[in-house]
Amino acid sequence: MPKITTTKFGHLTDQELVILIQQNPDYLGEVYKRCKQYCIQFMRKMTNGSKSDYELDDVFHDSMLVLYEKIIKEDFELTASLQTYLNSVCRFQLLNKLGKEKLYSDYDDDGGKDDDENPMGYKSSITDSLDEIEDPKESQFTAIERALLMMKEAGGHCYELLTLFWYHKKSMNELTQHFGYSNSDNTKNQKAKCQKRLEKIAFNVLNT
Repeated sequence: MPKITTTKFGHLTDQELVILIQQNPDYLGEVYKRCKQYCIQFMRKMTNGSKSDYELDDVFHDSMLVLYEKIIKEDFELTASLQTYLNSVCRFQLLNKLGKEKLYSDYDDDGGKDDDENPMGYKSSITDSLDEIEDPKESQFTAIERALLMMKEAGGHCYELLTLFWYHKKSMNELTQHFGYSNSDNTKNQKAKCQKRLEKIAFNVLNT
Protein backbone atom coordinates (compact mmCIF):
# COMPACT_ATOMS: atom_id res chain seq x y z
CA MET A 1 0.00 0.00 0.00
CA PRO A 2 1.25 3.53 -0.74
CA LYS A 3 2.21 5.72 2.16
CA ILE A 4 -0.57 8.05 3.31
CA THR A 5 0.46 11.70 3.29
CA THR A 6 -0.62 13.81 6.25
CA THR A 7 -2.32 16.93 4.95
CA LYS A 8 -3.32 20.29 6.38
CA PHE A 9 -7.01 19.49 6.02
CA GLY A 10 -6.78 15.83 6.93
CA HIS A 11 -9.27 16.32 9.77
CA LEU A 12 -12.08 17.15 7.34
CA THR A 13 -14.61 14.47 6.44
CA ASP A 14 -15.40 13.82 2.80
CA GLN A 15 -18.78 15.53 3.17
CA GLU A 16 -17.17 18.61 4.75
CA LEU A 17 -14.61 18.70 1.97
CA VAL A 18 -17.33 18.57 -0.70
CA ILE A 19 -19.02 21.61 0.85
CA LEU A 20 -15.74 23.53 0.86
CA ILE A 21 -15.04 22.61 -2.77
CA GLN A 22 -18.46 23.96 -3.73
CA GLN A 23 -17.38 27.26 -2.19
CA ASN A 24 -13.77 27.28 -3.37
CA PRO A 25 -12.22 24.92 -5.98
CA ASP A 26 -8.81 25.34 -4.36
CA TYR A 27 -9.90 22.63 -1.91
CA LEU A 28 -9.69 20.12 -4.79
CA GLY A 29 -6.01 20.02 -3.95
CA GLU A 30 -6.91 18.15 -0.78
CA VAL A 31 -8.73 15.48 -2.79
CA TYR A 32 -5.69 15.25 -5.05
CA LYS A 33 -3.39 14.65 -2.09
CA ARG A 34 -5.71 12.15 -0.43
CA CYS A 35 -6.74 10.09 -3.41
CA LYS A 36 -4.18 10.18 -6.22
CA GLN A 37 -1.83 7.47 -4.91
CA TYR A 38 -4.62 4.91 -4.48
CA CYS A 39 -6.27 5.86 -7.78
CA ILE A 40 -3.02 5.32 -9.66
CA GLN A 41 -2.39 2.04 -7.85
CA PHE A 42 -5.98 0.98 -8.60
CA MET A 43 -5.49 1.70 -12.31
CA ARG A 44 -2.12 -0.05 -12.41
CA LYS A 45 -3.75 -3.15 -10.96
CA MET A 46 -6.66 -2.83 -13.36
CA THR A 47 -4.33 -2.66 -16.39
CA ASN A 48 -1.73 -5.10 -15.07
CA GLY A 49 0.85 -2.35 -15.41
CA SER A 50 0.43 -2.26 -19.19
CA LYS A 51 -0.30 1.48 -19.35
CA SER A 52 2.30 4.21 -18.92
CA ASP A 53 2.33 6.68 -16.05
CA TYR A 54 1.46 9.40 -18.58
CA GLU A 55 -1.73 7.57 -19.54
CA LEU A 56 -2.77 6.87 -15.96
CA ASP A 57 -2.00 10.41 -14.85
CA ASP A 58 -4.05 11.72 -17.76
CA VAL A 59 -7.02 9.55 -16.77
CA PHE A 60 -6.70 10.69 -13.15
CA HIS A 61 -6.78 14.38 -14.11
CA ASP A 62 -9.81 13.78 -16.33
CA SER A 63 -11.49 12.08 -13.38
CA MET A 64 -10.67 14.99 -11.08
CA LEU A 65 -12.34 17.34 -13.55
CA VAL A 66 -15.38 15.06 -13.67
CA LEU A 67 -15.51 15.07 -9.87
CA TYR A 68 -15.39 18.85 -9.74
CA GLU A 69 -18.11 19.19 -12.38
CA LYS A 70 -20.33 16.84 -10.40
CA ILE A 71 -19.68 18.49 -7.04
CA ILE A 72 -20.69 21.96 -8.20
CA LYS A 73 -24.05 20.69 -9.47
CA GLU A 74 -26.84 21.66 -7.06
CA ASP A 75 -28.21 18.12 -6.83
CA PHE A 76 -24.86 16.44 -6.14
CA GLU A 77 -24.96 13.85 -3.37
CA LEU A 78 -21.87 11.93 -2.33
CA THR A 79 -23.06 8.34 -1.96
CA ALA A 80 -19.59 6.85 -1.48
CA SER A 81 -16.27 7.99 -0.10
CA LEU A 82 -14.33 10.38 -2.32
CA GLN A 83 -11.72 7.66 -2.83
CA THR A 84 -14.32 5.13 -3.94
CA TYR A 85 -15.98 7.70 -6.18
CA LEU A 86 -12.71 8.64 -7.88
CA ASN A 87 -11.69 4.99 -8.24
CA SER A 88 -15.03 4.38 -9.94
CA VAL A 89 -14.65 7.29 -12.33
CA CYS A 90 -11.06 6.29 -13.15
CA ARG A 91 -12.26 2.76 -13.86
CA PHE A 92 -14.98 3.99 -16.21
CA GLN A 93 -12.61 6.40 -17.93
CA LEU A 94 -10.16 3.57 -18.58
CA LEU A 95 -12.87 1.29 -19.96
CA ASN A 96 -14.29 4.12 -22.04
CA LYS A 97 -11.02 5.54 -23.42
CA LEU A 98 -8.80 2.50 -23.76
CA GLY A 99 -11.41 -0.14 -24.50
CA LYS A 100 -12.26 -3.36 -22.70
CA GLU A 101 -10.27 -5.68 -24.92
CA LYS A 102 -7.51 -7.29 -22.84
CA LEU A 103 -7.55 -4.28 -20.54
CA TYR A 104 -7.18 -6.50 -17.52
CA SER A 105 -6.80 -10.23 -17.17
CA ASP A 106 -6.08 -10.82 -13.48
CA TYR A 107 -8.16 -7.93 -12.15
CA ASP A 108 -11.15 -8.96 -10.04
CA ASP A 109 -14.02 -6.93 -11.49
CA ASP A 110 -16.30 -7.62 -8.54
CA GLY A 111 -13.95 -7.75 -5.58
CA GLY A 112 -13.85 -4.04 -4.77
CA LYS A 113 -17.40 -2.91 -5.38
CA ASP A 114 -19.40 -1.11 -2.68
CA ASP A 115 -16.53 -1.19 -0.21
CA ASP A 116 -15.82 2.28 1.16
CA GLU A 117 -13.43 0.88 3.75
CA ASN A 118 -11.17 -0.44 1.02
CA PRO A 119 -9.08 2.32 -0.65
CA MET A 120 -8.96 0.10 -3.75
CA GLY A 121 -12.74 -0.27 -3.85
CA TYR A 122 -15.13 1.17 -6.41
CA LYS A 123 -18.81 1.25 -7.39
CA SER A 124 -19.62 -0.08 -10.84
CA SER A 125 -22.81 2.01 -10.89
CA ILE A 126 -20.75 5.23 -11.12
CA THR A 127 -20.08 5.85 -14.82
CA ASP A 128 -19.54 9.61 -14.87
CA SER A 129 -17.54 11.09 -17.72
CA LEU A 130 -17.14 14.47 -19.39
CA ASP A 131 -19.32 13.25 -22.27
CA GLU A 132 -22.27 12.53 -19.98
CA ILE A 133 -22.91 16.03 -18.65
CA GLU A 134 -26.37 16.82 -20.00
CA ASP A 135 -26.47 20.61 -20.25
CA PRO A 136 -23.59 22.30 -22.08
CA LYS A 137 -24.78 25.68 -20.76
CA GLU A 138 -23.86 24.80 -17.19
CA SER A 139 -21.27 27.03 -15.55
CA GLN A 140 -18.43 24.51 -15.66
CA PHE A 141 -18.73 24.06 -19.42
CA THR A 142 -18.95 27.79 -19.94
CA ALA A 143 -15.75 28.12 -17.92
CA ILE A 144 -14.00 25.44 -19.98
CA GLU A 145 -15.06 27.06 -23.25
CA ARG A 146 -13.90 30.47 -22.03
CA ALA A 147 -10.62 28.95 -20.86
CA LEU A 148 -10.11 27.39 -24.31
CA LEU A 149 -10.71 30.74 -25.98
CA MET A 150 -8.26 32.40 -23.61
CA MET A 151 -5.71 29.75 -24.56
CA LYS A 152 -6.37 30.42 -28.24
CA GLU A 153 -5.90 34.16 -27.78
CA ALA A 154 -2.69 33.62 -25.81
CA GLY A 155 -1.18 31.62 -28.65
CA GLY A 156 0.85 28.45 -28.47
CA HIS A 157 -0.13 24.89 -29.32
CA CYS A 158 -2.38 23.97 -26.37
CA TYR A 159 -5.67 25.15 -27.87
CA GLU A 160 -5.14 23.23 -31.10
CA LEU A 161 -3.85 20.13 -29.32
CA LEU A 162 -6.79 19.89 -26.92
CA THR A 163 -9.47 20.65 -29.51
CA LEU A 164 -8.01 18.11 -31.93
CA PHE A 165 -7.98 15.48 -29.17
CA TRP A 166 -11.39 16.22 -27.60
CA TYR A 167 -13.52 17.40 -30.48
CA HIS A 168 -11.90 15.75 -33.48
CA LYS A 169 -10.97 12.51 -31.66
CA LYS A 170 -7.41 12.47 -32.96
CA SER A 171 -5.21 9.65 -31.66
CA MET A 172 -1.86 10.17 -29.95
CA ASN A 173 -0.06 8.93 -33.07
CA GLU A 174 -1.98 11.38 -35.26
CA LEU A 175 -1.20 14.24 -32.89
CA THR A 176 2.46 13.23 -32.77
CA GLN A 177 2.68 13.45 -36.54
CA HIS A 178 0.65 16.66 -36.72
CA PHE A 179 2.80 18.55 -34.22
CA GLY A 180 6.08 16.87 -35.10
CA TYR A 181 6.76 15.54 -31.61
CA SER A 182 9.46 12.91 -31.21
CA ASN A 183 7.11 10.16 -29.96
CA SER A 184 3.63 9.52 -28.55
CA ASP A 185 4.83 9.63 -24.94
CA ASN A 186 6.07 13.17 -25.49
CA THR A 187 2.70 14.03 -27.02
CA LYS A 188 0.89 12.64 -23.96
CA ASN A 189 3.14 14.68 -21.71
CA GLN A 190 2.39 17.83 -23.70
CA LYS A 191 -1.36 17.11 -23.58
CA ALA A 192 -1.23 16.59 -19.82
CA LYS A 193 0.54 19.93 -19.36
CA CYS A 194 -1.99 21.69 -21.58
CA GLN A 195 -4.90 20.11 -19.74
CA LYS A 196 -3.54 21.15 -16.34
CA ARG A 197 -3.15 24.67 -17.68
CA LEU A 198 -6.74 24.61 -18.98
CA GLU A 199 -8.09 23.38 -15.65
CA LYS A 200 -6.29 26.15 -13.78
CA ILE A 201 -7.68 28.81 -16.13
CA ALA A 202 -11.19 27.33 -15.91
CA PHE A 203 -11.12 27.28 -12.11
CA ASN A 204 -10.07 30.93 -12.11
CA VAL A 205 -12.90 31.77 -14.52
CA LEU A 206 -15.42 30.10 -12.21
CA ASN A 207 -14.31 32.33 -9.36
CA THR A 208 -14.41 35.64 -11.20
